[in-house]
Amino acid sequence: MVATTTLPVNDAAHVYDEYAPQYDRLLEENRINAYMRRAMSQALLSTFEPGNRLIELGCGTGDEALALASHRCELFAFDPSPRMIEIARQKADEHRMGRNVRFFVGRAADLSRELAKASPGIQFDGAYASFSLSYERDLQPVSQALAPWIRPNGRLVIATMNRLCGTELAAAILSGHPRLAGRRLSERTLHKVGQYATPVFPRTTREVVKSVSHHFVFEDVRALPAILPPHYANRALARWPMVLDMLSELDPHLGMLPLLRWLGDHNLVRFRRRG
Repeated sequence: MVATTTLPVNDAAHVYDEYAPQYDRLLEENRINAYMRRAMSQALLSTFEPGNRLIELGCGTGDEALALASHRCELFAFDPSPRMIEIARQKADEHRMGRNVRFFVGRAADLSRELAKASPGIQFDGAYASFSLSYERDLQPVSQALAPWIRPNGRLVIATMNRLCGTELAAAILSGHPRLAGRRLSERTLHKVGQYATPVFPRTTREVVKSVSHHFVFEDVRALPAILPPHYANRALARWPMVLDMLSELDPHLGMLPLLRWLGDHNLVRFRRRG
């Protein structure tokens, strides 16, 4: 996530409303982003079982929800951007398992109200948030909103921007530009989305675990990615596609190693709901 001070700053819902028509193309063109999405989807498919009823926070244009629907899961998917939800619903209309997904415009804070209206008393087998909770200033209210709806031992999977990114730290030292890595050390930095910038909140895995620990028990963590650079390096590395291919092959294995797993650009963390 590249910080910028030259673009107008707005909240995530507004900037993704503006960017929604281009969003899917970005994921296709940026090979590092595409790798992260594939890895996250694989983690979700290996965590959740066919027939699970799940909540997604920050569903974007719905691709992961629809992938899990093909896995015979039932999804209640939320996103604060109305235009992203509009695209997601169009995809669901054309998807053979689209009837398994219900899309809602809303943030984590809106979860209880929307679910109480849609399916009062329902229980879920798990929840996940793919890269979306980095836009939340405080994760404790997110945990509190989710907890009543998740059954005991239900799973929670979160991928968030890491405060300590190993590849970015290395690049900052080698290039002589320490500010490149230092921006993550503050509570808040900025992420460029189209013609806007929006605030994001980097966190170490320990900070994520502490924020949700009242309701969820930590299981494991992996770096995502571990040795691939952050997504903004995609254009610089485009001249060496074989290097990107090699790093993409190695990354899933190295991302679980004892030290590297804490130093990803993002960290993928899995939890269980307390009994």
